[in-house]
Formats: sequence, C-alpha cells, structure tokens
Amino acid sequence: MNMLGRKNYFLSLLLSLMVFFPYQSISFASSPVPESSSNDSDPSRYYLLTLRNALGMAVRDQPLIKAAEEGENISIAGVGIAKSQYYPTLNGSTTYTRETGNFGPQPGFPFTIPESPVSYDFYQAQLSLSETLFAFGRRRAQVAQNKELASASRRQIEETLSETILNVEKAYFSVLRDQNLVQVDRLTIKDMELQLAVAKARFSDGVANGYDVLNARVNLSNFHLTEVQDENHLRVDELALNHAMGVIGRSPYRVAPVNDASVVIPDESSAISQALSRRPDLRVLNSQLRAQEQAIRFNQAQFLPTVTLLGNYSFDSEFFPLVYNWSAAATVNVPIFNGFLNVEQVRQSRAQKRQQIDQREALRQTIVQAVDSDLLNLRTDAAKIRDSSVLTDQAVKNLALAEEEFRVGTGTTVAVSQAERDLARARAGLVRDRSQQSIDMAQLKKDMGTNFDFGNHRIPSGPLP
Repeated sequence: MNMLGRKNYFLSLLLSLMVFFPYQSISFASSPVPESSSNDSDPSRYYLLTLRNALGMAVRDQPLIKAAEEGENISIAGVGIAKSQYYPTLNGSTTYTRETGNFGPQPGFPFTIPESPVSYDFYQAQLSLSETLFAFGRRRAQVAQNKELASASRRQIEETLSETILNVEKAYFSVLRDQNLVQVDRLTIKDMELQLAVAKARFSDGVANGYDVLNARVNLSNFHLTEVQDENHLRVDELALNHAMGVIGRSPYRVAPVNDASVVIPDESSAISQALSRRPDLRVLNSQLRAQEQAIRFNQAQFLPTVTLLGNYSFDSEFFPLVYNWSAAATVNVPIFNGFLNVEQVRQSRAQKRQQIDQREALRQTIVQAVDSDLLNLRTDAAKIRDSSVLTDQAVKNLALAEEEFRVGTGTTVAVSQAERDLARARAGLVRDRSQQSIDMAQLKKDMGTNFDFGNHRIPSGPLP
C-alpha cells in the first residue's frame, strides 16, 4: 500500500470512529453513575450515595433539626413550670442570732432604763407553707398557653424537617446534574480529539489548510474549559449537599441516579387543599394563635382577686429546749389600681392576636401562590424536556449527516464542528431541564407539606422526586 493509500485508510478509520461516538447516549435516570472527575478511574474509591440515604443522614445529623427538638423540650418544660402553680410551696429555715435587748422607753414612763452591753442567743427553726386557692383562671390560662406553645414547637420541628429535606433534594439533584454535565463534556472532548486528529491528517495530506487544525484545537480547548467549569460546579454543589445533610468532610462519593418515574402533576385544587391542611408553618401559626387567646384570658384574669392560704410552724427561744408556735392565715389580694397596667396588657395581647391572624392569612395566600407557581413550573419543565429530547435527537442526526457529507467530500469540517457543538449544547440542555424538573417537583412536595411523613416521623415510602 502506497503512502496516499495509507493516509486514506487512516482517514476512513477516524471518520468511522467519529460516526460511532456521537451516537453514544446518556441516560439521566437509570444509567450507571456518571464519572465526575478525572480521577474517577477507580470506582471503589467512592461511596455511592442514594437520595434516600442522603435524606436519612440529614434527618439524623442536621444540627438545625436537633436545635428544633431542643426547642420543643424547652416548651414542654414551660408547661411544667405553669402547672407548678397548682402545688403548694413549702420552705424551711433555721436561724441563729446573737443580739442585745436594749429598747427605748415608752412615752410617760417614769424613769429611763440604762442601755446594757449584755447580749444573748436566739434560736429559731420554722416551716412555711403557702398555697394559692383561687386565681380565677390565671393558672388555667397559663397552662393552656404553654401547651399551645409546645404544640407550636412540635410543628416547628416538622417545618425544619421539611425545609431540610428540600435543601437536600435540591443539592442532590444539582450534584447529579453536574455529574451528567461532566459526562457530556467528556463525550464531546473525545469527539473533538478525533476531529483534531482528522484535521491534522488532512493538513499533512495537503487536502486541508491550517485553519481546520486551528479551529479543531480551539473547539477542543473550549470544551476542556467547559469541563473544568462543570467539575468546579460539581465540587461546590457537593459542599452544598454536605452542608444540607449536616455533615462535614465526608469521604469521596458520587450520587446515584434516581429512578426515572413519570412525573404526575397533581390537580390544582387538591394540591392547594393538601397544602393548607398539611403545611407545618401554617399549623405553627394556628397553635401560636390559640396560645395568644389564652394570653388574653390570663391578662383579663389580672383584674380579679387572688385567694392565698399561708401557714407557719416554728420552734424558737433564747435557750434550749425551744418552744413551738404556729400561725395560719388566708389572704385575699384585690387589685385596685396599678397605673392601667392590666388594661394595657389586655390591649396589647388583643393587638398581637389580630397581628397573628393577618400573618396567617398572608401565609395562606403565599402557600396558594407557591403551589400554583410550582404547578406552572412543572408543566413548563415537561414541555422543555419534550422539546429538548427532540432537539437532542435532531442534533444526533444532524451530526451524523454532517460527518457523512464530509466523508463523501460534499461537507466541511466547519459544518462537522458546528454540529458537534449543537449536539453538546442539546445534551447539556436536556440534563439541566431534567434536573430542574426534579428540583421543581421537590419544591412542590415541600409546598404541599408532603415531603415527609410527620405522623410516622419517616421519609415517605413512595417514589422520591
């Protein structure tokens, strides 16, 4: 075989390889985990992280969830503090005193008693008991108020769980998107390397000019730059995922693709109804509103008297043995005037109740708007994925046609390069659209209050976004 024949054989072989590589497809759901860095040649070095495992670690390790749980413990302790007012108070004390007995004469006393430096001992031991018999609703209102605040704290845990799960899912799908984008970059780089080899061979053979080689090198450099940027985004999003899970410095891992289940967009009316009945933050405001109603009752009871029983039993004397004494008393404390303090407290608590009612209504409107926006985004995502899939298929066919025309001599390297860039852009767009659909579905479930099974305190057993 002469030199020209060997060159033509080499060109045919390279062009055949170029036709093969563009038809390699990327599966975004059920394919093996895409490579995410240039050092991924040994998969055993990486932990395969599934979405359910990531959510489980977040529920277990996220400090914000633990802080919310401690907030519930604080509120439960507040209930115990309020109930303590129903019990009597018992105090004990012992006293030793060394004192003198001098005293001034009474008016009209016929003579003056001289002062004496003589001192004597005085011993005393006593028990004091006090019990509030009637508070006319104060104690009952305080207990009820603290119970509602404890309920609000439990709902706050649910809100923290729901927000944490959303953050994990967003970060997880961002990492999965970046992994797939890196895979797209590497498939494109392989094709660009083949194009550069063809351009060099054609230039050496004298059938192409130096522009083809330069153009191929520029295209390859651009996609190398894109790969570097996508890998950096991958590392940044991995840090965001670690933060969302509540962990720091995990060993290297790659996220596993989520099963490609068809996205079912719920009906608008049912979605809004679920959101208004299940959203934890709305239930927090409902509990706080009920607690505020009890605060109003407590402040109103401040106008009423308080009946207290007091008892005292003591042993005291200047010398042993001590002698006992006891006393018992009932006290009625009637508020008469305190500078309109009680009046202003009632006015303040009623204004706070009206404020909370307005805040609840504002939140209800925000929930409705958020659910409607999520549904619109999901419908848009479905249309974009459909169009991106068609565009990707067309780009694959267009690249095959450009390469075939180039092989038979009717096409140019510029057309092949443009077709390759169009295919890379279409693949990347499809990756982003599918990732955005998963994120929007996670947002919808959070806005509906269905992304966590609060009754059983576990991640829902159904399909994840």
